[in-house]
Amino acid sequence: MSADKNESPTGVDPRDDPRWRLVRAAARTPVPTPPGLLDRVLRSVNGLRGSLQGEPVVVQQARGRLRIGEHALALLCRHIAVRTARDIDGVHVWAVAIDPDGFEVLITVRYGVAAGDAADRLVRDVHHSLVGLVGTSLPVINVHIADVRQD
Repeated sequence: MSADKNESPTGVDPRDDPRWRLVRAAARTPVPTPPGLLDRVLRSVNGLRGSLQGEPVVVQQARGRLRIGEHALALLCRHIAVRTARDIDGVHVWAVAIDPDGFEVLITVRYGVAAGDAADRLVRDVHHSLVGLVGTSLPVINVHIADVRQD
């Protein structure tokens, strides 16, 4: 049996399965914005506008030191995360921010995707790419699943 990537392994579309009525009911229920989410998004927007005040990352190179500001790091992390997510089926980067704990990457995943595995891969691949470009240790990358969507 060849399975289409959108087909359920059981052959029954969960959207039509009556056993999923509680899941569908939960999907229709309004959910309040999680505490701190709006602050993270606004911090991300402000960070991309260059209003962060953190210390730049300093990279020692053969011809001197390179200073990389938080604004540039946030843009670089977002660019790499978006590019990396394209290679992970069903993952979309929603926002990237830098806070005192490191990079915060908010993603949405398609229903049926192994979200934890996808988030782990995104962390690993983005970190590897950033270190490869910058050449030094960087803040921790935290990936948060912000939403599950049904395509």
